[in-house]
Amino acid sequence: MSIQLGRDEYPILDQFSEEGFVDLTFEILDLFEDDSFYRFNIAASFDDQVVGMGVVVQKGIKSGFDTNMDLVQNHVYRGGVKFFRAGERSDRLIAAIGKLYESDQNLTRMIEEERFTVIALHQGEIDLTSEPVKLKIFGRDADPIDEEAYYESFFNIDLASRLIFWNEKDQDYRIPLLRGMSATASNEEAQQDAT
Repeated sequence: MSIQLGRDEYPILDQFSEEGFVDLTFEILDLFEDDSFYRFNIAASFDDQVVGMGVVVQKGIKSGFDTNMDLVQNHVYRGGVKFFRAGERSDRLIAAIGKLYESDQNLTRMIEEERFTVIALHQGEIDLTSEPVKLKIFGRDADPIDEEAYYESFFNIDLASRLIFWNEKDQDYRIPLLRGMSATASNEEAQQDAT
């Protein structure tokens, strides 16, 4: 796979978007790991600007499905992925996503932190350090689920190649994703209630 680069040699954010779906590509920077988590920043180029955010991924995520393709309940990880604001580049990221989604919302700031429930879309053994891993992430999925706030997407990690592919699952989740990732008074309060 050939990655097109833009500003500061970062991947062009929306280079793999097609057929009405917005798929985002990032480079992994500053990878750090401890006993429990991988922590890193991600960056991309959009409209001649650098966009990005911070990411934390739980270590030890196992395949979400057994050999019969049934969900393994204890392989569902609440809070398994967190996105966090990394300054102005994160605010530019939210604005870029809004533009790509053709939103008329005025998106000027990313929320400080957003947590996701995670399932690895694999069977069998997986190794995040040596192979690409496809994750499905669920935002605002606390019980009871608020259908107006809930959203899903795919977050595919390739640590060996230092790439992230954050892919749209369904266009119906665009507005909830933008609301969930954008800093407003009501979002900040909802995030604090969820922790």
